[in-house]
Amino acid sequence: MAHLLNLLLDAGLCVNNLRPKHIFLTHGHSDHTLLTPAFAKRSDPPDIYCPAEMKDAIDNFINAKTMLNEGGGIWPPKSKSPYLVYKQSSSDCEDEGEGCPSESDQNEPTSTKTHPLLKTHIIHPLSPGSVTTLPRLPPPQSYTATAFACDHTVPCLGYLFSAITPKLKPEYRSLSGPELRALRQDQGVEITAPVATPVFAFLGDTTASTLASAPEWLEQGVKVVITECSFLEEKHRTQAERTMHTIWGDLEPVVRRWPETVFVLMHFSMRYSDEDIRAFFRARDVPGNVVVWVDGVGDEAAVERKKS
Repeated sequence: MAHLLNLLLDAGLCVNNLRPKHIFLTHGHSDHTLLTPAFAKRSDPPDIYCPAEMKDAIDNFINAKTMLNEGGGIWPPKSKSPYLVYKQSSSDCEDEGEGCPSESDQNEPTSTKTHPLLKTHIIHPLSPGSVTTLPRLPPPQSYTATAFACDHTVPCLGYLFSAITPKLKPEYRSLSGPELRALRQDQGVEITAPVATPVFAFLGDTTASTLASAPEWLEQGVKVVITECSFLEEKHRTQAERTMHTIWGDLEPVVRRWPETVFVLMHFSMRYSDEDIRAFFRARDVPGNVVVWVDGVGDEAAVERKKS
């Protein structure tokens, strides 16, 4: 699904040569953002969505990578070196012209100009409740992403992705086909309206409280929830609570409450080997709607349980 939507969910790693153009970052921790600069591109800048609080930081992070590729220098505009970003005061200019501060800038000690080399990405700062349309999808595909708050040590968002399809308006549902055609073709009446259907949700780092609060999209029957499950064993609960991560004991009741939703579990603590994780879930009566995602490979047994 993510491939079909030209979508990347967090950017801690580059796992192949794909470079999606819709990049959704949940928060600023490096295991979720470290490789973001690898997806920047001047010829086709990606749309990057992130919590509003980290907008400037991620922008500077990506720009720093570009500057390093150019040698790392920051030069004044009259230098023969290719400058990138510079601070320039009015004393640097003999005659006011391109790159020199205007009269409106004279009260400020410096003015800032950004070189075109840094136009490698488009940042979209989001807050809980923000809704954005994925702009790169070919018609008739139409999807939105709705941001929601997650419970973590830094500002953190999850994202609900919904398919937008035209549906017959309620007031016309009792009409026959010929009557509907007459309204649409003869009278020019708009008989449909766009309807958002939740498809999947993605949560980066969070405690289980985000899902335990029964968000509306779970009530609406979202098909898939991709969420972290950093800690498995109760002996690690203190650390889970201190770092504000999910522990299985808190997530399990949520999974059982929503049997029609598939929960894809990821982001396991490095203290567990892949085999530790598999063994943990094999030893328990895990609901059939759980998929354990270990090293990029889903638990096929869990998928088969869900199908049955």
